[in-house]
Amino acid sequence: MGMKTLAITIGVFRNQVYAYRLRQDEEGRVRLEFGLKGSERVWDWRPWKEGSLEEMRTVYQTLQSYDRGRWLKVE
Repeated sequence: MGMKTLAITIGVFRNQVYAYRLRQDEEGRVRLEFGLKGSERVWDWRPWKEGSLEEMRTVYQTLQSYDRGRWLKVE
C-alpha cells in the first residue's frame, strides 16, 4: 500500500511553489515532508520530522499558522 497522505498545504511565496504534507506508512508512523516544485513541474520532497500522529499534526498546524505564502491548495 505504501504511504498515505493525510494532509497537504501547497502555496507560493516569491514565485516559488512549495508544499508540506503529513504522510502515514503502513505501520502507522507519521512523517512531515517539505517539497519544492522545480522545473518541468517535478516535486522535490524531503522528509523533515517523524513522530506520532498527534505530535505531527500539531507541528503541521503550527507551520500553517506561521506560513506567509499565498495558499493554492489545502486538503
